[in-house]
Amino acid sequence: MLILNTLLALASIGFAGYLIVSGLLTISFFRKQLDNPYPDPVVFPKVGLIVPCKDLDPDFEENMRMLPLQDYPNYEIFFVTVDEHDPSYPILKQVASESKVPARVLFGGFTKQRCQKLDNIIAAIEAMDDSIEVFAWVDSDARVHTDWLRSLVAPLREKHIGATTSYRWYVPIPGRLMSYLLCLWTGLQFSNFYNNRYVSVWGGSMAMRRDTYHKLDIRKHWEYALADDCVLNERVKEAGLRVEFVANAMTSLSSDYSLKTIGVFATRQCVIGKFTLREVWVSSTIALTFIHAVMLWALYQIGTGLAAGTPIHWTAWAMFAFWGGGFIQSLCFIRVIRMIGDRRPPEEPLKGKYRWAFFVPLAYLFTWSTLVAAGFTNRFVWREIWYEMVSAYETN
Repeated sequence: MLILNTLLALASIGFAGYLIVSGLLTISFFRKQLDNPYPDPVVFPKVGLIVPCKDLDPDFEENMRMLPLQDYPNYEIFFVTVDEHDPSYPILKQVASESKVPARVLFGGFTKQRCQKLDNIIAAIEAMDDSIEVFAWVDSDARVHTDWLRSLVAPLREKHIGATTSYRWYVPIPGRLMSYLLCLWTGLQFSNFYNNRYVSVWGGSMAMRRDTYHKLDIRKHWEYALADDCVLNERVKEAGLRVEFVANAMTSLSSDYSLKTIGVFATRQCVIGKFTLREVWVSSTIALTFIHAVMLWALYQIGTGLAAGTPIHWTAWAMFAFWGGGFIQSLCFIRVIRMIGDRRPPEEPLKGKYRWAFFVPLAYLFTWSTLVAAGFTNRFVWREIWYEMVSAYETN
């Protein structure tokens, strides 16, 4: 038993060490990106900014009003929703009419052969003229800053970069535990982006050259797909091109959702990952299952020892090292968010407080539960529509 406990304790310490190193590398990576952004091109390519919408998200109108304010000299906005009856339509129509840059509102309909978001995206692309050189996408729940589009497009002048992307940061609501878990859950996801192998396209903030889109035949692979970003990500990497993460283009999102909505959303993301990022899903599920089992075993030994009044061996306490490493890792990615937020105006919310890291044990438990839940289903609801994933390229 002592040998087993020692091995489990060393495993937990090893995981903790990995998390700490990962956190420090994350700070180093983001600092380098923030201090050395891609310079502006000599000529700014014309961008078609696609904004797929359905229903209303928290801060929807404020998010939409940031898009015509981009510090980019040559772009056109394509707002797209399912039809004129969608609650987003009146707001989109007003924002487009008041925009100082060219803006249109289109309807994507719902073909029922792929996700409705892709119907919106495809409708926008088909409405563009040949002057558009770069496609950019942003989700309706993402709040971008004024340099977002400029930052996202700049790296695309490098031919080996097939797509650019950034990521999200949920801003917690004081007093609402699930909102803190949602923000930490997000931080855990981008804490390995210092290794480009783990960088994947996020559809809420991405860009691609038009010629790359056609060369990789993205439209064909979207025909029956559910995850626009995951399919695009796979095609880019299959072609030997790089997905470039752009720290300066990080977005903020509201966390003003119900417990049920957050749980459904997180599980949906894991189901999609099960099909499109299977290596990550499998390894994460196994690792977190193991580490939580280790800590349950430690709790049992400590509880038994306290009840019997016997000394508790150091290995039982050492099995909790993982949580200590997770706490330090959380401090690191919160530091990253503060670094980014310090460079932005107060009205562009992207902030974090170090005390949120105390919730990291619950955040890991939340992450583990959604990963496991995804293993038992391929069905989920998204924007009030039920889908069933068959493969990365096929959905019902």
